[in-house]
Amino acid sequence: MQNSSSDIDAIRQVVNQVLEVHAREEGGQRSQARSEILIHSMQVFAQRGLQRTTVQHLLDASDVSRRTFYKYFRNKMDVLESIYRIFVDNMLLHFHKEVKQASSARDIIRNTTKVYFDYHVSMGPIIRLMMEEARSSSSALAPHRVRAQDIASEVLTSQISRYTGKSYEPLVFRTMLWMLENYSLYIFEDGGFSQERLDLCEKVAIGIAESLVLGEVTPGMLERPVS
Repeated sequence: MQNSSSDIDAIRQVVNQVLEVHAREEGGQRSQARSEILIHSMQVFAQRGLQRTTVQHLLDASDVSRRTFYKYFRNKMDVLESIYRIFVDNMLLHFHKEVKQASSARDIIRNTTKVYFDYHVSMGPIIRLMMEEARSSSSALAPHRVRAQDIASEVLTSQISRYTGKSYEPLVFRTMLWMLENYSLYIFEDGGFSQERLDLCEKVAIGIAESLVLGEVTPGMLERPVS
């Protein structure tokens, strides 16, 4: 799967935006060489998988020297962790934006579910690799996954409670996030992408969330379509 120049430009924009934020937080400056390694490594990991990817593959893709690579990264896993952190931080930015713009609990459920799936699909095949790796408790990616779920569940708990007046157990929303995570893996099952699965997962996820949180479901969300 080759990325078009427009895909690379879109990825570059996301990577650079997040790294600018990280640089400001850490009191430094964003490195363009580091950015390019991350941008081009995404395609390599997506094509070859984690086990079949070597540092040399990443060097060739990003057109940097070995010395430059090791200035910023310890190994290929360090690169993947950095990519996943960018993914998580950007996902949370989108998440906060949708919650802030919502005008009801139903809006929050629908908008955050949609942005979750849209963002995962936009990342392409690498998202499945990272999500599967992050689910391993021994992985360097795991703490970033936990942090993201902590933040997202806390935001959902407080903001939906603001509209419904109910006090929710945060585990309710963490369970919903686990459901979305599994649905995202299902969408990319067998290394491909299924629009039909995406549409079905998005509809059912919203229906289940409405049932749990609001006690009512928009008609047609959980029923099997009549053939």
